[in-house]
Amino acid sequence: MARPPLEIGTYGEIKVTELPNGKHEAHARFRMSDGSVKQVRRRGKTKTAATNALKKAMVRLADEVKGEEISPDTRFNHVADLYLAELRDQAELGEISHNSVRLYTGALKNWTRPMLGELQMRELTGTRCDKVVNNARTKNSYATAKTVKAALAGVCAYGLRHGALSTNPMGAVRRMSSGPGEEVVALTAEQREDMYAKLKAYGEVRQTDSKGRSLGERGRVWLDLPDIMDAMLATGNRIGELLALEGASVDPQAPTVLLDHHIVRITGRGLVRQRRRKSKGRDLLLAVPQWSVPMWRRRKLASGGGPLFQSFTGGWLDPSNVINALKQAFEATGYGWVTSHVWRKTVASVLDEAGLPTTAIADQLGNTPAVVEKHYRAARVANQAAATALEIMRRPDQEDE
Repeated sequence: MARPPLEIGTYGEIKVTELPNGKHEAHARFRMSDGSVKQVRRRGKTKTAATNALKKAMVRLADEVKGEEISPDTRFNHVADLYLAELRDQAELGEISHNSVRLYTGALKNWTRPMLGELQMRELTGTRCDKVVNNARTKNSYATAKTVKAALAGVCAYGLRHGALSTNPMGAVRRMSSGPGEEVVALTAEQREDMYAKLKAYGEVRQTDSKGRSLGERGRVWLDLPDIMDAMLATGNRIGELLALEGASVDPQAPTVLLDHHIVRITGRGLVRQRRRKSKGRDLLLAVPQWSVPMWRRRKLASGGGPLFQSFTGGWLDPSNVINALKQAFEATGYGWVTSHVWRKTVASVLDEAGLPTTAIADQLGNTPAVVEKHYRAARVANQAAATALEIMRRPDQEDE
């Protein structure tokens, strides 16, 4: 007869082994809250000391499983679980984005837990936290390291608030710099026209699979790419906000588009149209250019009041799937260097070239002027008036007659 599994939060028979150095090691299996079983080991000078140390550790683990108050002896993994649970509650209340919860969960799982997960909170130091962040920066990117740092700081702050830490070790983590700003890459007028035509042709090609069979409604997303491009260039909004538009969001008579939602994927719930724009940005009611009005009108009528850009089942499109489709289309049409964000930067560049102030560009994109200056405006001559004034400093050399 098979041995019955341990109850959640309990441990099995304690066994003690004498080590070559004369010390003793006590070990036993413990059933964690997720149902997994882990071997817990503790050492001591005597058999009794090792056993008592193991029992003490088992009590702490049992407290974690039961949800008791955390302490400096609580493992990092458990505090991270509690912190993420708090974030999920905040997301349900609309205080933060579900996307933030997803990003922090991934950062902790992939970068932080492997290095700190089994440590007790008292064992967290600035050096250990710094190594985690630096590891993410070295092996991946500045953006990843920035997310890892924010997630780790959140866990430490949670531990500080609940008595598991007396000081925050994140204060000793080195500040990061993204280095020189990336060049603002935008599409020229000729490239925009060429891309539109090629996306339209590519959409037709993708209506059949590799065996020549019609995809039917499943091929709709490829036909929608030119309209998605026009919608992005007419507004400068993000993919997740564009795909959250519904029939009521568009007024072709004004003509305006209201950006007040975004699409996110929530674990266990699937795609959700979440109130407010990304990062809780304020609602944007944007006037759109006349060249885009026929597209907006056509899609509004076809939507039936539902999603403006629909999946083949008539529901919301997944932003990740659309981004992947765009990536394939860009590669196939000779624009592999382009991302959907380049469209957003193209809008900013066109407005900049038209002489609009940073504040106007920020209003269009729904960003702050500081963000626009850093990420969306190309380098430009900033001192033309000053250069003109400096002409009096020296007289130009006279050519020999």
